[in-house]
Amino acid sequence: MISHLGRQGLGRIAEYNGYRIPTVLFLEEDRVEGAPVERLYTDGVEILGKRIKFPDIDEISSSQLKNTYLDYGDIIILPGLFTLLRKPENLLQRIISARLDSGLKKVIFAPFIAEKMMIPVLHYLGIDVLDAGRVRMDGGDPGELWEMERITLDYMEKGELRVLVESIPHPLSKTLLRLTDSIYYTLYEKFFPVTGKSLNSSHFESLFRPDVRRWRERIIQRYRKPGNEEYLLLIPCSATKPYSRSPSHRYFHSLIEKSGKHVHEVIVTSPLGLVPRELEYTYPAAHYDIPVTGRWYGEEREFTIQMLEDYIRLNRYRGIIAFLPDDLLFLKDFLDGVDAISIFGNLRSEENQRALLEALSSIGYVRESLAERINSISRFQFGVEFPLDGKRITRRYDEIMIYESDEMYIHFHPMNGKILLGKGGAEYIASRNIYTVEIDNFTPKGSIFVSGIRSSTEDIREGDEVAVVRNGEVIGTGTATMCHEDMESQEHGEAVRIRRIFSSS
Repeated sequence: MISHLGRQGLGRIAEYNGYRIPTVLFLEEDRVEGAPVERLYTDGVEILGKRIKFPDIDEISSSQLKNTYLDYGDIIILPGLFTLLRKPENLLQRIISARLDSGLKKVIFAPFIAEKMMIPVLHYLGIDVLDAGRVRMDGGDPGELWEMERITLDYMEKGELRVLVESIPHPLSKTLLRLTDSIYYTLYEKFFPVTGKSLNSSHFESLFRPDVRRWRERIIQRYRKPGNEEYLLLIPCSATKPYSRSPSHRYFHSLIEKSGKHVHEVIVTSPLGLVPRELEYTYPAAHYDIPVTGRWYGEEREFTIQMLEDYIRLNRYRGIIAFLPDDLLFLKDFLDGVDAISIFGNLRSEENQRALLEALSSIGYVRESLAERINSISRFQFGVEFPLDGKRITRRYDEIMIYESDEMYIHFHPMNGKILLGKGGAEYIASRNIYTVEIDNFTPKGSIFVSGIRSSTEDIREGDEVAVVRNGEVIGTGTATMCHEDMESQEHGEAVRIRRIFSSS
């Protein structure tokens, strides 16, 4: 029996027959303390407590050995991967195809391929179980595999497997990761959470993390500026997150307040590209850390220019001001082409301070709209706006509460970085058939497990706010702890952590 506990990419933490996976198997003679043992028999093998009898070799075609997998119920074996080590795209295709064809819940065992520096990426690709056969044949130390396995599991439990994979200085590991990002982004994005505690962007490959790329795509595909905003101010990022708590952004705010004007602030940053001010608390904008070198990769420049071009085409402003350091001078030609007032250089110099105040003095007056602000967040988070006419809106610092007949409708809190649903908001979401989980006829108290789910909408990612429906009625809200694909395919595991159950009307 397999119990799903968590996932990063196609790699997952689970329990099977009392064993924690992912793992590496060893023979007793390897003498690796604390590691699971692979027992060999004349006619088969025992893997994680499951005895597997090998079929007669004459019954297995050469194409099966090279191109598919051997199915033993809840365990599948991928033989012959060793022969594809010099063909990384074929190796990747074979692993991904086996996972998709066999389903998300089965345990995948790939013998005779593991080496120390390949363990993290092989688990990231979806292989649950490896063995020490290759290292043993090469005369290496099997204990080093177990050391790396424990490191990998530690990173997975912290939700940072991707960070570990990016840090591995191994050519094949790097190649497999980059191929995965370019070929299988649409697949992997589904399994990346929309929330998190931190995002280490120290490596070039961080530019193409599925959750980072999803951010850039949602800014263009979903997000639209608040409808009241008519003037755009582009400013740089800061080391402190969220940006508004940084000394540099407090300085920018002091200049804006001095001018007496209101502008829509959008932060230019890597690896996210653009961060509208109202999304600065949203993952990963409030959580990423990147080394500051003052230099931008060619890829960073290209996607930033393209993103800014798409953004301004989709979000029309009456005027644009760019208040940016010299490392962003590569944007100047584009900004000149859209008649922006561009100020580059030392942003704390008296000359640039006067230039910004003069630029701000030339624009008209705009008043902030909380309804427009929260619906810009909603478009990014849910892909829709909420009908807010006639509802009471209050604000406490950056927290926004919206009430319908004195009952909370929706609520944005910086600590969560997302909109939380009240009953009315959940009913609206469910009516649009988005971010909704339908359950069997029971009342959940703390969590909803996959066994109690009838259906879920395809847009759900781990960390999403969801409406919970029973017999056609919205009965509560919660946070998804797995994505739609896992809700639909796993047999055991927590799927939704309940935040609120509504009393029956």
